[in-house]
Amino acid sequence: MPELPEAETIARGLRRYLVGKKILQITARVPSLRRPLNLIKLRTGAVGKKVVAVNRRGKAIIIELSGKRAILIQLGMTGACKLCPEQEALNKHDHVIFAVSGKLSLRFEDIRRFGMLESFQLDEEASWPEFLKTLGPEPLEKGFSGEYLHTITRKRKTAIKTLLLNQRSVAGIGNIYASELLFRAHIRPGRAAGRLKLAECEKIVEQTRKVLKEAIKAGGTTISDYKGVDGNAGKFDRKLRIYGKAGKACEACGGTIKRIVQTGRATFYCPVCQK
Repeated sequence: MPELPEAETIARGLRRYLVGKKILQITARVPSLRRPLNLIKLRTGAVGKKVVAVNRRGKAIIIELSGKRAILIQLGMTGACKLCPEQEALNKHDHVIFAVSGKLSLRFEDIRRFGMLESFQLDEEASWPEFLKTLGPEPLEKGFSGEYLHTITRKRKTAIKTLLLNQRSVAGIGNIYASELLFRAHIRPGRAAGRLKLAECEKIVEQTRKVLKEAIKAGGTTISDYKGVDGNAGKFDRKLRIYGKAGKACEACGGTIKRIVQTGRATFYCPVCQK
């Protein structure tokens, strides 16, 4: 599932080509993705509007338009945004197509149809998609600090990895990067969050920023389906130190990497390095 680095990579690619362009038409080839598509609302809020910015919030992409309108794109498990010439043939899973000035086509591709597209008014919080109102701080911004993490973990029995995956605690961290950053911070993913010391929380924050920045630089991680707007796969999978490496030797200590399941998701860790 695309996480923060993948969403950021896509947002940067869209920003490069879309800012200043006008949305000319929106076509949907399916009635719904994760939820029914409100095509009338999408068209009313976007057609004829210029793209003024493309940003990211958590794992979501926000295309800001003139008139304080915006389109929220949630990638889901297999969603992808593609930019291509308007005459390029459509693929089977190109479900929503935006015709853009300059003979461009922005296409939302989603094999499993777990993604979402919504139109909303930027300057009216009441119209925002509900999940935007509940997201925690961005992990690459000042609001996510060791002190903040230490404060929200007090008296919490939940495992630290599970807490990091909770988008109300911090926005954008997913399964792959949670395993990686905890390995680098030498914290066992099953540790009760409430038992972490301030210094350990600071270490988690430090490694979170390092891992996410490295992944963004590499264009994200492609395990199966993810690709950027240019169709290229992410390259951070070449730098993964723990995720997907069960049974292999830990590069730091030589111990055997273990795999467990936490809240239905695979977790990888070194029982020697991570305490």
